[in-house]
Amino acid sequence: MQFIEPGKTKEKLKSYLDTGKYKKVALFWGHGIGDSIMFQIILDKLKELYSDIEFKMAFPKGLDEEVIYPDAVFVNSREEAQKLEDFDLVAQINFPLETDPNLTKIELCCREEIGIELISGHKKLPEFPSPIVAVHFNLTSLPELANTPEDVAKKIWEEIKSRDAIPIESHFEHCFHNPVNKRYDFVNRHVRDCKAKISNLIGLIQRSQAFIGCVSGNFHVAMSVLPHDKICYLEKDIPVSRFTHENIKSIDVKNYKDGSISEWLKSIGI
Repeated sequence: MQFIEPGKTKEKLKSYLDTGKYKKVALFWGHGIGDSIMFQIILDKLKELYSDIEFKMAFPKGLDEEVIYPDAVFVNSREEAQKLEDFDLVAQINFPLETDPNLTKIELCCREEIGIELISGHKKLPEFPSPIVAVHFNLTSLPELANTPEDVAKKIWEEIKSRDAIPIESHFEHCFHNPVNKRYDFVNRHVRDCKAKISNLIGLIQRSQAFIGCVSGNFHVAMSVLPHDKICYLEKDIPVSRFTHENIKSIDVKNYKDGSISEWLKSIGI
């Protein structure tokens, strides 16, 4: 196995590939997620130009960059990358930045490290569901009958996070805002400081993977824009049957069973 740093010598990566000696090539990458996204089109170009060579990215362990490069390999250090026995050639890509202000980083890499014609642009990333789960703990008019108790709300918030989802409180402080409905201390993602517009509320919930909340305008928006199996009603003293005959998941917040939200999220694929 041979380890090289093209660009630090006169020889570019293309010079090594053109010899026909190498059939398995690892490209060692020690940069951030943004640079690795940009590099995608260079890797695709190399695969196109050298279809008889198997290319794989080699990343330091830490980030889940297999989302972008599904067949990547991971190493603990540069020294470990230098000893990747399964490859004929390992090339460290340094992705230069400041050698020519008229070229993008991708173009500079093509010229100074890879040795191919200049290309630029971004490859389309794979699609994933929204990680956002919209939550709402407060009712404007009858908070004593509907508001989720703070200790239970905190459990729900943490259980959403435990499913690798991102909870966001979807409570806008509109012109009829009830000052009783203060933000709970643990809520660190919210829209209370944003413009209270119905279109903003609809847009937020439309782009959420699920909605968990008490009865409110937010609940009814969710009923109007989300699949009903993606909605969980937080019931206190007002049953969900007062608002819909649909089969909506309902959880009793006065007798909350730990793990209920986590189990429900798992059941809907979150």
